[in-house]
Amino acid sequence: MSMVSRSRLTRSRRFACVALVVFAGCNAMNGTMNNEVGKNYYKAGNYTMAKDEFQRAVINDPDNADYIHNLAAAHKKQGQVGEAERLYRHAITVNPEHQPSYHSLALLLNEQGRQGESLSMLQAWKETQPYNTEPYIELAWMNREQGNLAASEQLLTQALRIRPNDPIASAQLGQVYEDTGQKDRALAMYQRSRFSQWNQP
Repeated sequence: MSMVSRSRLTRSRRFACVALVVFAGCNAMNGTMNNEVGKNYYKAGNYTMAKDEFQRAVINDPDNADYIHNLAAAHKKQGQVGEAERLYRHAITVNPEHQPSYHSLALLLNEQGRQGESLSMLQAWKETQPYNTEPYIELAWMNREQGNLAASEQLLTQALRIRPNDPIASAQLGQVYEDTGQKDRALAMYQRSRFSQWNQP
């Protein structure tokens, strides 16, 4: 190969690399814009337009679990529960630590009367990520939703052993204590939660 042709090939490869980076960057920026517009439509109650924007966001950035979750939520609002479930599960596949998708999927299953599936799914998450407080908190929340306050208390206590200053675990344990009439312990947990993160409800 001549020196000229090598030089042209090198320039072509560099141009292709730069174009690829710019294209990927543009897609990510477009995805962000689509997602923000979709959230505004969602808040306004226009779920059809929200769904369209979230779909565009997913097309622009297919590995973004937030966008997939938001698309699922829009489907759910329109009564397309099967598609919402599929998308929530897909978001978890894309990001196995995506707490909003676990929460929304657990809620969807619970609302459908599939309480056992909801608990099993969150339990499996906890077992695969025992170092992460979020699955303990989500499983505790679902047990509380289903009336099992003892299991909820145990799980939140375990979460606080992993991360003693977790504000969400502290607040939820305060709610459990309040539900069981332990007002002094509830107040102590609420104060502990606010001390960890003051700007919360």
